[in-house]
Amino acid sequence: MTFPLNRMNRLLCGLGLTLCTAAAQADVLLDQTFSAGLGGFTSTGSVSTGSYGARMTASLLSADGAIRSAPISTVGFTNLTLQFSRSSTGLDTGEAGIVEFSTNGSTYTVLESSNSASGAATFALPTTAAGQASLYIRFRVNANSATESYTVTHARIEGTRTDTPPPTGGLRDPGTGPWTLVSAANVAAECKLDPAALQSANRTLGLSYAIVRYGKLCHEYYPSGRDSVSQVYSTTKTMGALTIGALIHQTKNIPVTTTRKRGPLGEFQRIDHWLDSFTFQQASTTAHVLGMVSDASPNLNYPNREFQYDTVGSDAINRLSDVINTVVAQDTTRLGSNIGAFWTRYLAQPLGFENSTWGTSSSSKNFATSWQTTIRDMARLGLLMNNGGVWNGQRLVDVNYLHNLAHTSFEDANTRYGYLTWLNEADSCAPKPQYRAYPHGPVSNAPSCLRTAGCPAQQYDVGVFFAAGLGGQYIIVHRGLDMVIVVKDSGGQSGEEPGRFWQAIRPAVVALDPTYRGNNTAFCSAYGAGNYAPDLKLWEGGL
Repeated sequence: MTFPLNRMNRLLCGLGLTLCTAAAQADVLLDQTFSAGLGGFTSTGSVSTGSYGARMTASLLSADGAIRSAPISTVGFTNLTLQFSRSSTGLDTGEAGIVEFSTNGSTYTVLESSNSASGAATFALPTTAAGQASLYIRFRVNANSATESYTVTHARIEGTRTDTPPPTGGLRDPGTGPWTLVSAANVAAECKLDPAALQSANRTLGLSYAIVRYGKLCHEYYPSGRDSVSQVYSTTKTMGALTIGALIHQTKNIPVTTTRKRGPLGEFQRIDHWLDSFTFQQASTTAHVLGMVSDASPNLNYPNREFQYDTVGSDAINRLSDVINTVVAQDTTRLGSNIGAFWTRYLAQPLGFENSTWGTSSSSKNFATSWQTTIRDMARLGLLMNNGGVWNGQRLVDVNYLHNLAHTSFEDANTRYGYLTWLNEADSCAPKPQYRAYPHGPVSNAPSCLRTAGCPAQQYDVGVFFAAGLGGQYIIVHRGLDMVIVVKDSGGQSGEEPGRFWQAIRPAVVALDPTYRGNNTAFCSAYGAGNYAPDLKLWEGGL
């Protein structure tokens, strides 16, 4: 599974897990130092890790030490190279440290077998390794004594894309001004939506909804003739998560310190850096709270985490309000006096919210529910996510954080949940969020996406994600189509509801699709598999 170089560097460079410079023309598909564990590798025999790398020790009576990577997708890449450093201890004639690769997980081709090779090495992988859904790299020792070993550090695979990546930029929004509804006469030309099919969707759904595409309000329908401000329940959770992402962005330049209650807010930072006491797991990070595993899990290590939906916020997520208050207290002049002031200054006002309130208290916010709003303001929040956290030319939300919000946070607990945000898994005609490499980040440690249907390679990282609230409140993001769907009061609340809306609206999209015009089956086959994204605009850093 591939992982673009710039994203890998952004994610891991600050953690000391990867190099901070690399050739601009290459993408990194694998990067593992082994200093903090095996990462996506699995082991057999005697294997240890540390600052020295991964050490595979021989055995006379049992299996020799070996490590193997998780499957790596090389689809869309060529000119693959494997780089690593190695050393050996005590290997005699006829014994060896071995590196090899496989495209099926069972038959391996040896790249090097030596009892004395040491230092850095680079191997050009043969062309048979390119274009594969699953490439495996294996390191192993072949010897006879527990005093003999083979050590590998910093395994890295680079490749050159054979396809042209989607463009960056070009994402639009209404700024702080009001939405302007695209006229029915222009909706086909400006939004690539078929007007007749939209009218059919109105009749099929019979509920209040809106479609934003290419940054424009393309269509809205209200059975009563108008929308009004109302409670949207747990969609508040996603808005709260974006507030956290905004604070991460606004504090990123504050010097890091071990002094409690000082420094930048971190996604993988322990909550006890900011709070003196709380009732959930003491080792919880911000990510654990946002992924709803901090309260019910027996421990926070893979594979022992348990998801427990924090319906009203009392388990853990409402304490994020206190975290924000503690963080902004460092600089109230710039960040505001409390969470309410921060939210207003760095999210509500820049987005141009016209009819939104988040509870009644400025100093304490309920992260679970209490957002009173309209469909048009909900659409602004959805478009902010679709556009990678940028609005009106300014970054509001940290881009790496937003990428993680829209992907599974803890696969062993719930494959359908990111950061206070739900992920598509039920709809086969919409792509599923899936990281290009596993494990992702410093706290997940899941070896794969762990979905029961598997993790087939995807050409584009455009999985559909959504905010959802009681009574059928939804904000649904289709990045690959540059489209946001907002629904109010559908009456249903399940992972299948976004698919129901998409089924009704999809004919309007497919009718004018440049590649699959009118062919719903072919469109679903390509788009649902993550292999078609005609309107994808990459976020900052190539995300």
